[in-house]
Amino acid sequence: MTEPASVEDSIKHSIRKNGYPEKAVRLPFKPVYEACKNQGTSLSEVLDRLRKENIEGAIVGNHVEFRSPDNKPVVKENGEEKAGGIPWLKDLPDLGSLKETAMNYLGQLTPEQMTQIRQKVESMSDEEKKNIIKMFSQKNDPQP
Repeated sequence: MTEPASVEDSIKHSIRKNGYPEKAVRLPFKPVYEACKNQGTSLSEVLDRLRKENIEGAIVGNHVEFRSPDNKPVVKENGEEKAGGIPWLKDLPDLGSLKETAMNYLGQLTPEQMTQIRQKVESMSDEEKKNIIKMFSQKNDPQP
């Protein structure tokens, strides 16, 4: 097996040759995921290690998007641009149907994926859990 940093090095090389950090760069999800899997690590672990190097990575559709912390996404809200928004948050259901949506999603996961999610949630601090709940709450009751 190769050393763990090789996936991160490959990602850093790919995004830099495509204009990072000046531009946000998208890499196809499947090859990035497969590289992580072949190396025996998870994509979330790789993204966490990159985040420590100030490389923000997020799954956006069928891509993994990388941007520098200084290069915040611009989201249009009511025809007005708002920097630093979370684009996928607008597509989430309201809290009333969140449980139903989550249960449908969880029902489609493999036992291995369920174990990974359970471990990730268990390793989160209370503060991180509160921040996630706050984010969903603000989606339904936005602050002016």
